[in-house]
Amino acid sequence: MTMSAGADRSTAQPDNHRPADHSFGAARAGLHRVVLGARDLDRSGDFYRDVLDLTEVPAPSGGPRPVRRFASGSVLVEVTQVGAGTGTGDWVNDDLQGGIRHFGLKVGDVDERVRRLEAAGVTVLSPPRDVLGDVRIAFFLDPDGTRWEFIQGNLAYQHVHSPGLAAAEAATRLAPQDGPRFDHVAITVADLPAALRFWRDRFDFEVIGEIRHHDDPRGFLMTYLQAGPAVLEVFSFDTPVTPHPVPTEPGTLLGLHAIGLVTDESSPPVTIRDPEGVPVLVGGPR
Repeated sequence: MTMSAGADRSTAQPDNHRPADHSFGAARAGLHRVVLGARDLDRSGDFYRDVLDLTEVPAPSGGPRPVRRFASGSVLVEVTQVGAGTGTGDWVNDDLQGGIRHFGLKVGDVDERVRRLEAAGVTVLSPPRDVLGDVRIAFFLDPDGTRWEFIQGNLAYQHVHSPGLAAAEAATRLAPQDGPRFDHVAITVADLPAALRFWRDRFDFEVIGEIRHHDDPRGFLMTYLQAGPAVLEVFSFDTPVTPHPVPTEPGTLLGLHAIGLVTDESSPPVTIRDPEGVPVLVGGPR
């Protein structure tokens, strides 16, 4: 059943004192990698290494599909090659569709970064602009249509749930000459309480704060959870969210596919699904 973010505010409000279900080892989970599909790994390498300035690192071999990996801080961007005729499936560029919406990189100078994208012929979806939360952002596409965001500055939350995490974020600054740092994964959910039970209670992702777009007729609420070295940005709405059918196996379509978490290094990796059906790869790095 679809539940809007405003349907039960007493239930949907983040509560960082609820007990966690440590089903995957005693160590607190953290976001370790994101998985996306691409047609041409050489072209993707040129983009992620040379245009975005991510660092290429060794990737596993012997799997069903070729893979390349690029590091951004402590997070890996894993690009999996898919068939030449493969598309994005049912994914659409609409935040009212459930599942992964985009990946975000923190940068010191979003305007300069966008100028570099434009010089390289990259599709820029929206030019740099100042937005709610006192940050400056821009959206763009990788060569296969994966949606990315540059974000400059640190968020000013309307409601802070973890003053310590918010203060630590506010104290971090990137200089214009610094390379990009992986910042967040954005997902849309149909049921915010269910999403919090999954991400906060099961994996100990602590809620940092919230920002509500009061002028948005959809009832747009953004809830931010600390996911180890990165952030999970959760979109919820007062209007219905449409489901996004996801592939059975991550990496079989173009675009955004899966989130990888690391817990106890000795845990065997498993794949589970979040409430929206997004594959979540849990366990030691693989």
